[in-house]
Amino acid sequence: MESRVDSPFRQAVVDLPPLDVEHLALVVVDMQYFDAHPDWGEGRTARRLGVLGAFDDYFGQLREAMPQMRLLLDAARAKGIEVLHVRVAEVTSDSRDVGWKQLARGLVVPKDSKEAELLEDVAPVGDEIVVSKSSSGVFATTNLDRLLRNLGITTLVLIGTSTSGCVESAACDATDLGYTVVVPRDACACSTRASHELALARMAGASVHVRSTAELCQRLEALPSVDRAARSGVARATRYVPKTAPPAVEAESPYSLIFGPALPQSIEPGGTALVLLDVQRFGCDPTCGLGRSVRGGTEQARVERYYDRVRVALPNIARLLDAARTAGCLIVFARTAAHTPDGRDVSPRVRALGVFPVLGTPDAEWIAEAFPRPGEVVITKPAAGVCTGTGVDELLRNAGIKTVVLAGISYDGGLEGSLRSLTDRGYGAIVPPDACAAFDDRLQARLWKAETGIINVMPAADVAAHLLNWSVPAGADAGARR
Repeated sequence: MESRVDSPFRQAVVDLPPLDVEHLALVVVDMQYFDAHPDWGEGRTARRLGVLGAFDDYFGQLREAMPQMRLLLDAARAKGIEVLHVRVAEVTSDSRDVGWKQLARGLVVPKDSKEAELLEDVAPVGDEIVVSKSSSGVFATTNLDRLLRNLGITTLVLIGTSTSGCVESAACDATDLGYTVVVPRDACACSTRASHELALARMAGASVHVRSTAELCQRLEALPSVDRAARSGVARATRYVPKTAPPAVEAESPYSLIFGPALPQSIEPGGTALVLLDVQRFGCDPTCGLGRSVRGGTEQARVERYYDRVRVALPNIARLLDAARTAGCLIVFARTAAHTPDGRDVSPRVRALGVFPVLGTPDAEWIAEAFPRPGEVVITKPAAGVCTGTGVDELLRNAGIKTVVLAGISYDGGLEGSLRSLTDRGYGAIVPPDACAAFDDRLQARLWKAETGIINVMPAADVAAHLLNWSVPAGADAGARR
């Protein structure tokens, strides 16, 4: 049974769910010369200051924990389970990239230093991934979350040091990101045993499963082995490489001759979100925001063509919105706006427009054709792209979204940038160009040719029809597209 710091606001901890070998990773935290060896790094500093004896409890815990770590490593490797190593280390030789939090405590670990090396007893084997951080928590300053998502990992077993420091920071961030987290109580160490026990209790009271190494090894031994060949990205990618070039055609890009066709993106119940970008008066109403700022200028003809595209897009956006509401999709409205009157909280790119919307002003108001209803998500973004500074990735992930229908207004390349960012994060995308308005004629035309990889392109009417008929794969009929 777990011991935990109970909260009157939290339901009882459920039992550790069954472990799925294909979605499980063992993460070794900071088992390096910097903080896990008495002769280097922090230990050497303590010796120089004459206080090394104060760390006897800590290094004693590490000696006791090391055999448990090796047992877990052996068990994971025997099953082919992913093993990742996290270490404190800067990416430069003089630590000029060190984080302020680390610098203020004198904790610098140059990339080529002895302190950056992992201890031999728990060192990586083969191509096990090593992630370097210049922070306590690993998720805040590294691409670990992206690596784990690409690997399909949903459950983490965290071991290493220190229990109340880097291990707990990783555990807290991981649970916030939706991972199931397990911490073996006897495979970690802390500054004191009392601090170790309190940290375990805190974690157990905050959705982390605290167990013993013996129990975890028993569970791991009962699992089948991972098919590492099937997990290989090299092997999987070969399925999508064309065997022959397409018939001789005039290609807009040489890449179209070596890339296979886009993968059809299916719309499924609960797995699809409609994301509407900047459907607000700032970029849609010519009497507000951008329109007001360029009225009567030398580019008036181009500006009028832009607003013509907006007028075409808005009824199609409304059509998508009605269909998504009927189908019960998650709907996200994302608008660009400053919280401060002087716009100091928005990006320089937004300020460079010379005018920017501010919350509470007409520029930040939604356009009538696409007005949010209660229960629909509204986010305010400080930049052009939807993923920058909004938390939309975590929102979509928590909601179980796999496919995003992306439409809206793109007066500063925000839609195109959002499309790149969302697909980089692993979401399939469906783009209805006639429900989008780009700021340039050529860019608008390019939207109809954006289909590639995990991006599908189709008219808004077809997308709306698919939203109302969940059983039809959204990317099945390429011939119906323009």
